[in-house]
Amino acid sequence: MRSRVRSVLLATALALGAVSGTTAGNAVGIPSAPASTGVVLPEPQRDQPVSPARVRDLAVAFVYPAADNLDASLDKMAEAGVRRAQVVASWTGLCPRRDACDWSVLDRYFEKAKQRGISTAVHVNSTPDWVHPDLVATVPDYGQRIWYPPTRNAAELREFSSFVQTLAARYRNQVDSYEIWNEENWRDFYKPVEDPADYAKLLRTGYLAVKAKDRKADVIFGGTTRTDPGFVRNVYTALRKYPDAARNDDFFDVMGAHPYTDDRHPDNHDPAKVRENAAGGEFDDNFLGIDRLRSEMVRQGDAHKKIYLGEFSYSSVRTWMGLVPDDQRAYYLRRAYELAAQRSYVSGLAWFVWSEVTPNDEWHGWTLLEYPNKPTRTYQALAQLTGAVKTPDRRPVLRLAAGTATADQLPAGVQRAELYLDGVQVASGNQLPFSYPAPPNGKTALAQLVLYTKDRTIDTAPIWTANGQQVTQITQLSHPQVKATRSVDVSTGVTAHGPVLLRVTTASGQLVSTTTLGIGRGRLERFDTLVALDQPGTYHLSATDVRGRPLAGGATLEVLP
Repeated sequence: MRSRVRSVLLATALALGAVSGTTAGNAVGIPSAPASTGVVLPEPQRDQPVSPARVRDLAVAFVYPAADNLDASLDKMAEAGVRRAQVVASWTGLCPRRDACDWSVLDRYFEKAKQRGISTAVHVNSTPDWVHPDLVATVPDYGQRIWYPPTRNAAELREFSSFVQTLAARYRNQVDSYEIWNEENWRDFYKPVEDPADYAKLLRTGYLAVKAKDRKADVIFGGTTRTDPGFVRNVYTALRKYPDAARNDDFFDVMGAHPYTDDRHPDNHDPAKVRENAAGGEFDDNFLGIDRLRSEMVRQGDAHKKIYLGEFSYSSVRTWMGLVPDDQRAYYLRRAYELAAQRSYVSGLAWFVWSEVTPNDEWHGWTLLEYPNKPTRTYQALAQLTGAVKTPDRRPVLRLAAGTATADQLPAGVQRAELYLDGVQVASGNQLPFSYPAPPNGKTALAQLVLYTKDRTIDTAPIWTANGQQVTQITQLSHPQVKATRSVDVSTGVTAHGPVLLRVTTASGQLVSTTTLGIGRGRLERFDTLVALDQPGTYHLSATDVRGRPLAGGATLEVLP
């Protein structure tokens, strides 16, 4: 992507199906990015219904296999409808001495997981002292030394390859994926400093080692701290310098990210949280920064790959992140899984951490289960999303009009209510209706009401509001200074039976470009492409058949000077 010029790379996703009516999927709150040409683009919808089956496919529990309450913890996973776990394979912990690895803890975990039909993602990290003994004198802090990657010379890389091959061979057909390292874009976990080219070397070594012993297992690009398209772009550049990159699909199967938002709601887009990273690229501190990351992958030709969210959570006690009380955290979890489920490119969302290992341990407040295995309200919210726990009544429906919020069929015992617009709490109280500040003219927002009772957190389905009024369809949005690569969802009201074309026209109707997206077969399809627009102005996107007959339309974008 060219910076500081009038250009935009548009990652367009077109969904075709036999749905009545023609709608354009849009959203709001797109953040600004540093040093970039502005573009006005609608985002994918954030108010689509989510099926329990989709959440069950996404839900991953971050598990510490050494826990003495592992059996009960895994049982609670099964009860909640969670069928996939993530465990850490710490090279330091497993092999503290050369040729002296202790696999007993992982063996025990895999035996118990297999009994319950739980699949596993393995997170590979840390370097033992025997790999780099010279660092013992120069880096006295053991907790720092383990995060020096084994990349300083060929011998260290061979040791890492040998460990990963042993791991993949031992647990072949029991592991669905291996994630290579942890938050390598942050120097706390990649010493002495984050380095895209150096990480490319480690990722390539790990990928080849896994595939040598287990071709079926996916290799995951190490989850970055937050989303960091700038760092990822530089890793792509480094990976493609290897002569075997093309035949190994850039040495990873799935992208990784840890889209923490501290104590902010997943829908909350804060422009100040999009900034330059150490390498001069964009770093996105918002949950939906995953859309920005996805757009970079499409730009790199990796539209066929998905994104795995290997860590995400909130803490109900104050830590380095702000405090989110458990009842409110339950709502935030629901919203995060809904947003992830609406994105077909997301392959999993791992809640960090599943359960406490000991009473009030270091992860107290983060976990869904308190020791020994006491469910939190957040755990109950996940179980409801997966369909494992049936809710006794239907979800209330939010009504908005003239700056007043109401809801139908309120449950008994409501103690307080909160109204959110785009993830920002704008009103609260213990009685409905209540008033709220409506979005200014020309602005839209996604609204959701959350009701708290003594025992449950109940939230309404999100709806759109514009100028204080509830709306059912949004056709155009306006946001200045937005990073160029975004995704657009468009739904068509007819079935496609042949080639589908993306047409880009000017506001006056002049054709700018036509791109073949794929072949429709009369069923739901999704296509990705890139369109470059170098001149400022307003453009219109539509889908047509080969004769130019419209299949979908309504997506409008503006390239700013």
